Amino acid sequence: MESRLPAVLCIVAAFIHLGSSNSETVRQSQNKVYKQEGESVTLDCSFTLSFNYYVMNWYQQPFGERMTQVMSIYSDSTSSSKGRYSVSLQKGNKILTLTITGLTLTDSGVYFCAVGEVPR
Repeated sequence: MESRLPAVLCIVAAFIHLGSSNSETVRQSQNKVYKQEGESVTLDCSFTLSFNYYVMNWYQQPFGERMTQVMSIYSDSTSSSKGRYSVSLQKGNKILTLTITGLTLTDSGVYFCAVGEVPR
């Protein structure tokens, strides 16, 4: 019987900012991450905002496909989870983290962190 190694996943993190001021920034902490099926990955997004109330979103764009929203969190929350995905917002350190457990090939692609002000 032939043994097969799990496929390697490539995750590229990119970050976008949906704001109007130069004082708001969103930055990536890593460019490419290589993991094998079944492993976990954590992506970080650091930010500087002057918004009082905002929403932060993670999007995935599989290679050659459309971008879809993976998770979102509002500034009045600290964590959220849905299936294999979880996000945490560290307001003091200004870091948004996405963790994906039990990676599969469908998790391969480019991940975007975006932030936008929410009017109150």
